[in-house]
Amino acid sequence: MQFSDQRRKTLALLAVAAVPSWAVPPAPAAGDSAGKPYQLISPVVTGDKNRIRFFFSYDCPYCRSYHNGLMQWGASLPKPFVFDATPVITSIDNNNLPFAVYGRLVAQALAPKNVAAYDFMMYSLIQGDAEAGIPPKQIISLDDVFRTLVKSGVDFKAMQDFLKTKGDAIQKQIPEHGLLLKTYGLTVTPAVALVGRYMVSPDNANGNPQQFLLLLNGLVSRIMQGGANAL
Repeated sequence: MQFSDQRRKTLALLAVAAVPSWAVPPAPAAGDSAGKPYQLISPVVTGDKNRIRFFFSYDCPYCRSYHNGLMQWGASLPKPFVFDATPVITSIDNNNLPFAVYGRLVAQALAPKNVAAYDFMMYSLIQGDAEAGIPPKQIISLDDVFRTLVKSGVDFKAMQDFLKTKGDAIQKQIPEHGLLLKTYGLTVTPAVALVGRYMVSPDNANGNPQQFLLLLNGLVSRIMQGGANAL
């Protein structure tokens, strides 16, 4: 894949900037959520009034196992809820996660229907595929990301044209995916943030996928009935 060296250098610098220097984010304030199956997000993320976010990381095996189920669940949410699958950058040990997030942003812009295929392939690239006998790739390059985009169904020529005109704007979004850890007090992935106020993870359901979906459904129902402060 032929893309400029300058873009590669810029993305490498953004990878370093993506996760701020505080490294491990503070735990969410317990508040009156103590003893309840969720954590409070403090302060409240006011811009997420009707948004439900699924936070995941491409190097997290638990995210990989929960991904499809949560995506299907999110697609079933009633209005006015908006579901947003949001990749986070939890480490700057290498460029893998910033590059993977960059590719997903490109896929969302050019071929949103192909994002699911991109997610599957990126999980496999970073974590490997035991069933197929494919080992994880320790270090992925931008070329790996571009090849994955093409394999997932993104048109190569359209991608080249898009990056020439919109690539810089996409790059500027990458640090935000590192700052999400602080904004939401995120300490574990996968996790789901509801209406900018509540955070839940499979840990709140004893690691049981079925119980986790039941918990999510219960929380959404209570918010629908009583508003954002219903819990």
